[in-house]
Amino acid sequence: MADKPTLRAAARQRLLGVPTEDRHRWGDQIAQRVWNLPEVQQAGAILVYAATAEEVPTDALAAEARSRGIVVVYPRCLPVGREMTLHAVHSPDDLSTTGRFGIREPATHCPTTDPADIDLVFIPGLAWDRAGHRLGRGAGYYDRLLASSAFRAFRCGLFFAVQELAAIPADPWDRHLDAIATESEVWRS
Repeated sequence: MADKPTLRAAARQRLLGVPTEDRHRWGDQIAQRVWNLPEVQQAGAILVYAATAEEVPTDALAAEARSRGIVVVYPRCLPVGREMTLHAVHSPDDLSTTGRFGIREPATHCPTTDPADIDLVFIPGLAWDRAGHRLGRGAGYYDRLLASSAFRAFRCGLFFAVQELAAIPADPWDRHLDAIATESEVWRS
């Protein structure tokens, strides 16, 4: 099995090969699958990431959640300690800050949310496998959050089917996903 840096490089190249129109179409299909999950339908608060250009888009998903009365929360990456704080975002305009990785983050006026209040988290990544492992970008922000004893949310990765790998090496600190939604299926652990 290849090591994580090698897999990350290959996964990035694979993602760069996905045309923008496919990303948007597949993103819509993923969102439709997500809304069929009972965990999403029952959620009072969800943690969503602000997608980069190559990730599964989440703006429409967040808008639909707000229209259903679900509290939408986004992370802010702290510059020290590789940890995240969570903030309720009531409008797309509240994602006005660009964080240290060039990712949109909640504005400073967005209230902090306790991790224990999150019912479901949507997690990005570079790749996934059918053991429920995800290959992130390597900084460990999500693994630290998910390892918190206060964080008990259902963990759903959002990926394109082309991001599936046969196997991803797992370290002791890597956190397992409960489900993975792609444009063609929802995989559950």
